[in-house]
Parts: sequence; structure tokens; C-alpha cells
Amino acid sequence: MLKNITLFIAILLTQTLQAQIKGVSFVKTGLKSAFEIAKKQNKPVFIEIYANGCPHCENFKKTFDSNPKVAAYYNQRFVSYQVEVNSPEGRALRQKHNIYVVATPTMTFWDKDENLLHIQPAGDEQNNEAYLKTMADRAVDPTKNTASYKGYFEQGVQEDNFLIEYGYMCRMICDTTHNIAAMNAYAIKQEAAGFSNPSNFLVLQKVVIDDENPLFKHVVNNLESYYAKYGKKDVVSTVENIVMYSLYCSRASNYSLEKLATMKENLRKIGVDKQSIAGRFLLIETRALFKANQPEKAIDLIDEFYKAVKNIDKKDAEFIEKYVRGYVQDNTQLSKINWIFKK
Repeated sequence: MLKNITLFIAILLTQTLQAQIKGVSFVKTGLKSAFEIAKKQNKPVFIEIYANGCPHCENFKKTFDSNPKVAAYYNQRFVSYQVEVNSPEGRALRQKHNIYVVATPTMTFWDKDENLLHIQPAGDEQNNEAYLKTMADRAVDPTKNTASYKGYFEQGVQEDNFLIEYGYMCRMICDTTHNIAAMNAYAIKQEAAGFSNPSNFLVLQKVVIDDENPLFKHVVNNLESYYAKYGKKDVVSTVENIVMYSLYCSRASNYSLEKLATMKENLRKIGVDKQSIAGRFLLIETRALFKANQPEKAIDLIDEFYKAVKNIDKKDAEFIEKYVRGYVQDNTQLSKINWIFKK
């Protein structure tokens, strides 16, 4: 009974605020309350994911707070909410729905049962009345919103712009499998002579997350020409990011030693130092060696890496001991790194 009264008061407050202010009426009583109100009013939910200190977010705030036409449009069609990306509520939302915020603000639209309908980052060029209305209409159109993309892809839609948008959307919802499928389909369509054009380099920067993608392979095999065309800093950052995405994805636990060696070599090519590479690959490479019944090589890698570390943290040493003993019980083999355990 008390819960119903609280919800009723929240709805009344929302309706009162809508009548009093000229801006979008964002629910202030929590995300859970926003979806409860949405169910009562049978409306979808608009959630802006913003960041403190983000100038684009501040500009959108001005529009949402002061544009009466945008406010009327959103207040009539949605229950609206704002959440800070790094707040406990923001982190919980992202974790629950596997959302990777590539830029802020990120505009998200949901049905009343908390199913994602549409997701897209927005910049100042989208911060106008016409676009905000168009975005809202698209979000609730099952033939145009991002929730429809998977179906179109499975039906064989292969236009370049669609594949890019689909791959980008998959990246934002952490759907690695379909991001890879879309970007491989996109790369196959590109003519070899155009692999290094500006559009494809932007796709590498913003969408590709797999180091097996043909566009990525072209970069690492032609670094000097990319450096000359786009600047070494941006190229290095792009290559490094894609390698690290590939290293930390769920598929990495099944990588072969040969695959890991290729990834390490790609980092070496762009100038990452030996110790940094060793640190990034230490656990996954030694795990692969243990599984391949090569404990001596795994222990050698651990010994070599930690001998180059000036100060070994006690908790780090305890973790390494527990980790290694999970694979090796032979004290003769372990003797080489007992000095780490004693730390």
C-alpha cells in the first residue's frame, strides 16, 4: 500500500512539474521509479547518460531545460530520466545491460519493461529541435531503431552505412560476436585500393574491435604509409586499442600460442616496449602454456617478468603464488619462482 502511495505521489509530482516548467520533465526519484511510472502511463522511457564536466552534456542540458517545443514533444511521448555515467546508478545500468558508453551524452530509449529500443551518442551537431524530435520518432519505430538492426543484418542487408551503424551499435551493447560479423562483412566489400581511405580509417578508430579484421591487418602490414597519411600518434592508438580489445574479450581464453605471439608482435611494431607487452600478456600467455603442458616455459616467463619489476607488491606475489599452484604442484619446478612467493 505504501509503495502504491509513493508511486502515486511520484506520478503527481511528474505531472505537476510538466505543467510548471518549460523544459523536459526528468524524473528525480530514481531510475526504478521512472520505469514504474512508465508502466503506469504505458510510455517508453528516455534515458540520457551524461558525464560530469562534459561540455556537450551541458549544452544538451540547456536545450532540455529551456526549449519548450522539445520539452512538449518528450513530455508527451516519454518518461524521461538522466543518469551520470560513473554514478553508482549509472554503473549499475551499464553493467546490467552490457552498455559501453563510447561518448557522452549517450541517448538511450527503452520500452516500459526495460528492453533497449535505441542507443546512440550525440554531439553538438545533433543538439537542435529538429534532430531531437527525429531521434525520438526513430527510437520508437520498430523499422528504424537500433533494436531492429540485428534482424536486418540476418536478412542480408549489406549496405556500407548500415554495416557501420550496426557494428557501432554492437560495440555499444558489448555484442562482440555481431560486431565482428558486421565489420568482416564490411571489410570484404571494400576494394583493396581503398582500404586506407579516410572512411575506413575512421571505421578502424570507432567501430572495429577485432585484430583479425582485414582492415586491421592492412594497417599493421603497412604502418609507414598510414603514419604518413594519418599521423603516427593516431595510428598507434588505433592499433593498440584493437589489439587490447581482442586480448581482453571472452574469446581470448581460447587463443593459441601462435595467435598470442602475433598480437605481441603487432604491439612491438608500433613501439610498445618489451616489459609492457610482457605484463599485458603474462596471465593469458602463461595460462595457455600451462594448458599446453609446458609449465617450465610458463614459469620462465613469470620469472623473467618479475625480475624486471622493481618492487613486487605483497598482494601481487600472493596472487601469483595461488595462480601458479593451481597448475603446478611440483616443488622442483616451483623452486625457480619461490623468490616471488617469499615477497
